[in-house]
Amino acid sequence: MALLCFHSSRWSRPLLCGLALLGLVSARLSAADFWADHVEPILKEHCAECHSPTRSKGRLDLSTFQNALRGGDRGAGFVPGRPEESSLYLLLKPGADPHMPPKKQLSDEQLALIRTGIEKLEAKPAAAASSESTSIPSTSSKVRKPVWVPPAGMAASVVIDGFLERGWKARKVRPAARADDATWLRRIHLDLVGRIPTEEEEARFQRLPARKRRETTVDGLLAHPDHPRHLREMFDVLWLGRPTGNAEAQRRDHRWYEFLEMSFRENRPWDAMVRDLILARPAKPDQRGLVQFLYERQNNPQAMAEAVAPLVFGVQIGCAQCHDHMVAREIKQAHYWGMVAAFNRSKNVDSEAGPGLAESAIGGFVSFANLKKESQQARLVFFNGRSIDEPWPADGVKEVDAPEKYRVAPPKGKERAVAPADPQFSRRQALAEAVTRDNPLLARAAVNRVWAMFLGRGLVHPVDLMDSQHAPSHPELLDWLAHDFERSGYDLRRLIRNLVLSQAYQLDSRPAPGKPPADEAFARAIEKPLSAEQLGRSLILATGPWKADAKSGSARDDASVRRALVRDFPNLFAPEYNATLQQALFLSNSPILEPLLQPQAGNLAERLSALLDDKTRVKTAFQAVLGRSPDREEFQASLAYLADHPGQGGRSQFLWALMSGAEFQVNH
Repeated sequence: MALLCFHSSRWSRPLLCGLALLGLVSARLSAADFWADHVEPILKEHCAECHSPTRSKGRLDLSTFQNALRGGDRGAGFVPGRPEESSLYLLLKPGADPHMPPKKQLSDEQLALIRTGIEKLEAKPAAAASSESTSIPSTSSKVRKPVWVPPAGMAASVVIDGFLERGWKARKVRPAARADDATWLRRIHLDLVGRIPTEEEEARFQRLPARKRRETTVDGLLAHPDHPRHLREMFDVLWLGRPTGNAEAQRRDHRWYEFLEMSFRENRPWDAMVRDLILARPAKPDQRGLVQFLYERQNNPQAMAEAVAPLVFGVQIGCAQCHDHMVAREIKQAHYWGMVAAFNRSKNVDSEAGPGLAESAIGGFVSFANLKKESQQARLVFFNGRSIDEPWPADGVKEVDAPEKYRVAPPKGKERAVAPADPQFSRRQALAEAVTRDNPLLARAAVNRVWAMFLGRGLVHPVDLMDSQHAPSHPELLDWLAHDFERSGYDLRRLIRNLVLSQAYQLDSRPAPGKPPADEAFARAIEKPLSAEQLGRSLILATGPWKADAKSGSARDDASVRRALVRDFPNLFAPEYNATLQQALFLSNSPILEPLLQPQAGNLAERLSALLDDKTRVKTAFQAVLGRSPDREEFQASLAYLADHPGQGGRSQFLWALMSGAEFQVNH
């Protein structure tokens, strides 16, 4: 396809080098903040592989500040306030012998950051003591004075803005202007119903009273039938990943999609949903699909444990399989194997009641080896400090299974089970209770995830790394939201409503004049690439009704467009988004796009052909595809292009340019 480009500063975000502002950053941050923000990341990237709790070459462990301070065979790693006496800093400098890292020289900027970090440290008085007492507090454990206590009865959306405004003041940043109505309307439709607004919805919005226009629209979309479908599509991918092979058909046949959509339509409490996913015992036939969350893990208790931990704790535990987490030291190997033990009596079955997970009343007592080759029993011990006391059988004693150990006993011999076996003592049930009752991490993980969905990134980023090494950007706000979510009865719809009605959500994506704020300040809207589902529905909606592809003879519908897009646009909420060659090729020459650009009864291409002049065509196309009028530069460029490329070919290329541009493919 021919290329038509519209250049706008709106879609070019300048990349800033923070190191050029080193003097300003150094003066503003405390020693603790500076160390955590600027020194620890360098050590993790370049030094942790050889100097961690698991390897500690030269008996030097750099996983914590205290361990680095203590040093190794060469003495203290850092002497607070004196970089030229700090052995590790000297070994990092050019020309050092030996030189660290052995195969790579740190940049001058990285060395300057480490030097500044050491200079900012202050040793405690000698009388105070040992090397253990000369330390720097980690950012995750600092005791903070409340920045603000919201008045009782204040609307939650206003509370959100109150916390963020104080954050902007502390960071010395200016928030962006409020997004105009056209931008906001497109954003809220993409976020709540997974598509751009229709022309009828745009007209209805304009007829609403200006003062309550946005709030009324939000309430209407939260009640729209497309809202639970959109949530189902997102959480399906978040919890089970993109389906491969026959997984999509299995999820549909096992009624997983039905369960998710029904739960979001009924606004089922979040803690109840999570409890059901772990327990995997549907109470009613219309809940049968909930078993798919564990069933699809194919009898792999480790995969089950690693899927549940981010959901209930907000952390990844996979790194603790072979040893305590090297960086986030609070994540223990015992926590990993405790979660695994909770699932290792479970087994997929196809019973008369449908697919399910049977659970044995006996067995599943396993041990794991730590790095010292010591054997430890895998007890039901979890990351939130909860544990389940389950006696282990004595050495040499063989467990005997019996029907009285079950609420629903397993079948005899090769008989087909009437329902999955359900023991009197269920490890899955014990885990479900331990992580959904009196577990504040459940609400924090949920709030952080939902915040990231709608605001572009989590208050803790990445969202599944809510550990001691990833401090929240707004800790008091995260605490308040989590507590409010609990008090509401884990009301997901209310949480979403509060977020999207905040002024922070309604900011423009273009920053205020001056130095652009960091994303974690939430001082402007963060652009979010459209998911395959959002992009597919929006493409069809923008271009109008369409029929079968005459060349191939195959009926092309919403589902076929979605499948084609999923193949090339599979990511959803990636921590860092990067466009791929496959995506560029799809937009350049995909046969899926071609029918959308050709005139068919009632579609946009036919409407443009029927118009009498290019000026009207340009305005109509911009409004249909981008939901706005062209600016002067865009209008003139479009007219010039259509004049140089008369006829249907030029009009198709013009439509393609609008649909393949960043503005259409990004929720801004």
